[in-house]
Amino acid sequence: MKLPSQIKRYCPYCKAHTLQKVVQVKGGKRGTMTAGSRRKLYNIEHGYGSTPYPMFEHAKRMGVKQTKRYDIRYKCTKCGKMTTQSRGNKAKKLEIK
Repeated sequence: MKLPSQIKRYCPYCKAHTLQKVVQVKGGKRGTMTAGSRRKLYNIEHGYGSTPYPMFEHAKRMGVKQTKRYDIRYKCTKCGKMTTQSRGNKAKKLEIK
């Protein structure tokens, strides 16, 4: 999916249509793990007799999705505030020109 680097759209802070810069937001750091996640990770690394979480070669490819939902935000050139879409766009590859 190709997007222009700047789009004219409505800014709720300025209450007017302004030129806005398209910004792709990278994924943030994951928060603390739940107890179940820690237990599962420990069992994968250390084993649990015959481990309940076998790591087969094909298990790495299972559940891989074709497309990804990108987090796209728009930065107003007038006031500098960021706005988001209600849901991100789904695409295999995102390119901002």
